[in-house]
Amino acid sequence: MMELKRILPVIFIFALVFTACEDVTEPYSIEDGAVPAFVIIQTADANVLAGGSLTVQFQLPQTQEEDVIVEYEVSGNAVAGEDYVMTGGEAGTVTIVHNPDNQQFDVGTVQLDFPITAALGTSRTLTFTLLSATTASGQELNIGRAGVGLSRTYTINGLGSMETGTYSYSTTGSFGDRPGTMVISQPEEPIIIDGEPYLFETSDIAAMLFGSAMPYAFNLTADGTVIGAPFSHAASTVILDLGGSYDDATDTIVFDIVFQCCGVVGAELVITGTLAD
Repeated sequence: MMELKRILPVIFIFALVFTACEDVTEPYSIEDGAVPAFVIIQTADANVLAGGSLTVQFQLPQTQEEDVIVEYEVSGNAVAGEDYVMTGGEAGTVTIVHNPDNQQFDVGTVQLDFPITAALGTSRTLTFTLLSATTASGQELNIGRAGVGLSRTYTINGLGSMETGTYSYSTTGSFGDRPGTMVISQPEEPIIIDGEPYLFETSDIAAMLFGSAMPYAFNLTADGTVIGAPFSHAASTVILDLGGSYDDATDTIVFDIVFQCCGVVGAELVITGTLAD
């Protein structure tokens, strides 16, 4: 009788613990099985720059031990071949290849490359939306997870554009006023300097201080900020810190220049040019 009295409280405590551990709000019971398999677009919404790239990753968190074919659609105002180039899979389809040796989630990828001229002077959007996910054996999987990863939007921010032609200029800074003209052009192919592409070129960046014209390459951001190359493509020893701005309302460009070469390190030159009539 004494032993029974000792056992009963233990049974009571065990029952309380068992009841407390049961979560009646859990939507999936042991009988119902695990959470249904699903595919998401893992790569989050993002802003990307012209001249850059982005890998879009389609993720299968629960391996099916076979390949999964994912269908998606692309929308937005970005133009294929002009604002982006897509590689990886066929258009609208990507395969998540099962790798039995993979210790991470199974994924499929699409590579996006954005030409330097993408969305020139503006921004454009590129949206991926999942349509279906099917295993190689024909089983339909869920797409998206609680509304997340079903659709992703990537905003392509283009470089700025400007009017090309002959610009009349004046200068201020360390060398006084040296009026003249320069031709700003946009070559058919970007000028590559130190591995970076530049869209525009001025025929002379130094107001004839070198005795002859010294060409220099630069880019504009969409808000008109000048981003200069690290050195001249005509003479790599001509090294300048080149900034400035462009006003498309008045077709006026300002080059803010600090010399980092040529025996005048630290000398400043500001060139203000206006498109000639």
